[in-house]
Amino acid sequence: MKEATIEPKNEGVTEEELAAIAKFSRRPLKAEEVYTFSLVLCDNDLDRDFECFTKEALGTLGELFVGRTGIFDHDPSGEKQNARIYKTWVEEEEGRLNFLGEPYLALHARAYMVRTAKNADLILEIDAGIKKEVSVGCAVEKATCSICGADRRKEPCAHQPGKRYQKALCYTRLSEPSDAYEWSFVAVPSQPAAGVTKSHGAAKALRLTPERALLQMETGELHLDRASAEALRAHIGVLEEKSLAGERYREELLYDVRRFTLLTEPDLSAGLLEKSLAPLSVEELRVLRELAEKRADRRFAPRVQTAPDREAPEQPFDHYKI
Repeated sequence: MKEATIEPKNEGVTEEELAAIAKFSRRPLKAEEVYTFSLVLCDNDLDRDFECFTKEALGTLGELFVGRTGIFDHDPSGEKQNARIYKTWVEEEEGRLNFLGEPYLALHARAYMVRTAKNADLILEIDAGIKKEVSVGCAVEKATCSICGADRRKEPCAHQPGKRYQKALCYTRLSEPSDAYEWSFVAVPSQPAAGVTKSHGAAKALRLTPERALLQMETGELHLDRASAEALRAHIGVLEEKSLAGERYREELLYDVRRFTLLTEPDLSAGLLEKSLAPLSVEELRVLRELAEKRADRRFAPRVQTAPDREAPEQPFDHYKI
């Protein structure tokens, strides 16, 4: 089978672009030696993980992604490197709004690769629209819950992205990017608009839930460096601490429900009561405790022991007389 070939001709690479590319090459490259293409790395719209970058975050990411390498499926091995970004800019799409009704903004980039027989098939696939979707790997300092404002990285809250609370959609705002690792060709990007010329952003390790991060590591979609692994470990530690606090609260609720219920229903089997309480949620136990406590208060209402019995007939006190 013959390999696909691409005619080494000038594809409109300008001198300005060659100068920008020269910052990353060991020698100045000629126009016929390089292949360039455009990408959209990420935007300020809601992605499949119910996350979105702020306007300021897109600007910072633009600076961080200049010079970052392109790979496949977030595999950090050197042999997977195939392209490099040499220019980025944030662009507003006129007439388009994001999910919040704000102007739609996207982080665009220009990338280059060297024309060789080895990557001729890849270049052809990019031109044909086969290799199109991309995903970005980056770190952000803040991942803010849209409902309560909690930073999910430091103090995870109970609100679940994608659910509605009082008709308000819960999502995560990503801000203050601190690093950009790489961008990668993937089959299914996280941000639906990201890709080659129409791009998409995806697996940001520090913004994933621990469960999702572990799943992506098992499938090979996610690779963590030391800093990301330490941040994920700290995040899991916070969740475990909150889980222990929740378990202690549940045990306190169970104790109170048992105590109040057995006071009012002494003939009730303790085993049957325990079995009936086991599947209840914390909120259900809290409501049940309030009801059981009110019932116990009514049954065992306090009585004043020194008060005279008003209905009792008067007693003669002749035996007290002298």
